[in-house]
Amino acid sequence: MAAFFILFLAVTAVVRTDAAVTVSGNENLDKAVAYLRDVACNPDLRLCREAPSVAPNVYWVASDNLLAYKALEPYDQELASKIRSELVRIAKRYNLPTSKEGLPLSLRYDVVMTDDAVLEMPPRNVTHITLYNGSYVLRYDIANGAGLFEDWREYADLLLLVALSDRNTGAHVNALVNFALAASKWDGIGLRDQGYDLPYGEGQARGNTHAYATYKLGLLLYVSGKLGVRLPFEHDVMDRIWLMQNRTSGGIFTHITPDGGHGDSDTNTETTALVVLGMTSIQSERPTTNVRLAVESFVVAVVVFVVLAIVIVTIRRKIRAA
Repeated sequence: MAAFFILFLAVTAVVRTDAAVTVSGNENLDKAVAYLRDVACNPDLRLCREAPSVAPNVYWVASDNLLAYKALEPYDQELASKIRSELVRIAKRYNLPTSKEGLPLSLRYDVVMTDDAVLEMPPRNVTHITLYNGSYVLRYDIANGAGLFEDWREYADLLLLVALSDRNTGAHVNALVNFALAASKWDGIGLRDQGYDLPYGEGQARGNTHAYATYKLGLLLYVSGKLGVRLPFEHDVMDRIWLMQNRTSGGIFTHITPDGGHGDSDTNTETTALVVLGMTSIQSERPTTNVRLAVESFVVAVVVFVVLAIVIVTIRRKIRAA
């Protein structure tokens, strides 16, 4: 399956040739933006809360508000600027590691924030830090843990973030391969990866031992746009995401249950921001007209197929010999 996606994406690496359209005008997308602006954002703190029901008084510097700032920038520059300024202030106040722009680093989603960030390999575990615990809770995630994700290829989100990192360093073929591996995890409902297979691996609500993380679909679309590659099932992914939208608030439910519902999950800032980023990316990123990328990608796809064919033939011969 992964080999098929590599070949398909190699051939279509320059096919996103439709003219860029305006980033707004989609009713569902407008509602998601409104959720970040009117439901998630606390104007007094100039930050977006984690979730309106399960964590209304918890505010994450990274990744929630970094992603919210990035997602809102094309739609509400004034609010995005306020969130950005607050993030810079918090970084100074708590002496957090920062980018050259003064924004706190997450060491994971930095590859989403800028086109020159690089992800450390293999990715590290995330450390959860509480910066303030009073009338509200201010928290910060940073991927600087001692543990390493040696099995990062089993996680769709890590594959996609590595693909962005590859793109940022000019490793276009690696970017395409990692993107294809992530895309191959689509099963018609969500991205079925290691997080789904681990009981409560995605922090599911009680009663759903296995569920898909909706934010990964937003990230999939975001990377699709950044690489200039159209997914063959793009509209199916979009339809699934909008089925996860709260019709009243516009927020996106965090999890997709095996039956396609959202179970007891809540909407939240991180998921909704990544969906806004993803939808904006596939609408507004201009086509990648990189002939060299297409040729290199096609070559690596052919090589992958040849290697797989050799492996399959060798295994069959051993089985027959046995």
